This record gives sequence, structure tokens and C-alpha cells, in this order.
Amino acid sequence: MTNEPQDRTRLQAALDGLTDALENHLEACLGRSGEADHAVQATYTALRHAAQQYDDLLFELRDEVTPWEFPDGPHVDIEYEDADAEPSAVGVFVRRDYDIADTDELLGAGREAYGELYPTDPLEAAIADVSHPGRALYQLLHAYGVDGLDQRAEGAGLTPRGGTVWVQELAEGDPDTLVGEPFDVVDEELLIYRLDEVMESGTTEE
Repeated sequence: MTNEPQDRTRLQAALDGLTDALENHLEACLGRSGEADHAVQATYTALRHAAQQYDDLLFELRDEVTPWEFPDGPHVDIEYEDADAEPSAVGVFVRRDYDIADTDELLGAGREAYGELYPTDPLEAAIADVSHPGRALYQLLHAYGVDGLDQRAEGAGLTPRGGTVWVQELAEGDPDTLVGEPFDVVDEELLIYRLDEVMESGTTEE
């Protein structure tokens, strides 16, 4: 433990950063536009960083700790944003990755999704249809869509690994690629917004 005069200055700066992060997170929560609001996610990450930075510094300088815990969670980074873009059409490219943590749970969730889609079919039909993980994922996506799958992931035997969302301006003729070559139009020079989410283990390093 150190006892230098600058300790108080460093701790106060970390505390100021934490209170600013709390206020920003509150404002984002009050103005949230939905369950996957990017502003809320970004301010959550900033708050997590600020809280851990204060906690680490307090322990380093004073051998004291805060009552907070920092469970594994998403680390969200806005990698790029073009505030001056004025596109007439945009493409949104989404990738989400998962580990299959429990195959039986995934099959069960897929059969439940089948039941949502075909409520008059007997349970045996769901069991026969959803016989492997690929089919379970198909029925989950069919019933709930990509966002619905992501919201149900942990209850469906899936462990999120992270994801990325890219928004770019679409040029003339890009609609022709929508089905045939949907990702061939990705062009970093036309990128307007990019948000990366990486699931972390342990603490976040600055």
C-alpha cells in the first residue's frame, strides 16, 4: 500500500470517471429505444470499465475493495461511426456466434419452437422433426427470428461468444445481390457504423 500525496488525486479522478459513467448510463437507459439499444450497451461497457478501474486502483493504493462483482459479460466496442453519412439506402450485416453448451437443451428448445409454429401437431411430430442441432436452430430461427434466438440463447443450450453488426451505405444495383451474394457487397469504404460485442472471461483490461 502506498501513501503518496498523488494517491488522492488518482482516486478522485477514477471516482469522477465512475460518476460520469453512471450518469451516462442512466441517460441512455432513460432514452432506450428497445432491448438491444446500442447506446445502453455502450454505456454499460463504459460503466463496467470505470467501476473496475476504480475498484482496482482502490485496492492497489489503499488495500480496500468495493462491494461490486464483475461477472463475465459482453464487452461492446463501437469500432467505427460516420456521423456525416447521409445514405439513401443501407445494408445491415449481422453476425452472432455461439457455443453449443447443451445439445439436449437445444433440441428441447427447438421442439418448443416447433410447437409454437404448429400448435395442433402432436409432441411426436416435434420430436421427429427436431432430431439434430441444425434442425433445432432452424425451428428457433423460423419461430423467433435472429433477435429472438439471441434473446433465448442461454435457455436454449447456447453460450453467446459475441457478434458484430456492420451498417453500410448501399450503392446502385446492390439489391440484386440480396439473395444470390448477400455479403459480397460489404465494403469498408462505405461503412457507416460498426459495433463489435465480444464475450469476456474474467476482467476487462484497459
